[in-house]
Amino acid sequence: MCGAVRYQSTEQSHKVGYCHCRMCQRASGAPVAVGVYFHRDTFRFVQGKPKYYQSSSTVERGFCENCGSRLIYRILGSDSISVEVGSLDRPEITPPAYHIGIESQMPWFEIDDDLPRTRIDE
Repeated sequence: MCGAVRYQSTEQSHKVGYCHCRMCQRASGAPVAVGVYFHRDTFRFVQGKPKYYQSSSTVERGFCENCGSRLIYRILGSDSISVEVGSLDRPEITPPAYHIGIESQMPWFEIDDDLPRTRIDE
């Protein structure tokens, strides 16, 4: 939001999806979050760096220490890093391709598309 943390990737994202899980709902304050995944070796911070909060034994989330904007989701030990779609300069070019965590979907949040849907509690 404030521009203190900037990043770039030398490749296009390799997956983009909606997450309905309770952790993403809590972290975002919204019924669904949208993550854009990049390979870690093609991703770098070009201005500032996020501060991280380890939200579970396997996940840490990065945010701007200046304005508090949520920016990063990464599974520890993974070769991918996810950024919030809203933090992209051109979020309109990265449409989501799936829904995950639908076991926590809010009953009043209607999904009106034909994208694949996956539970993460299975």
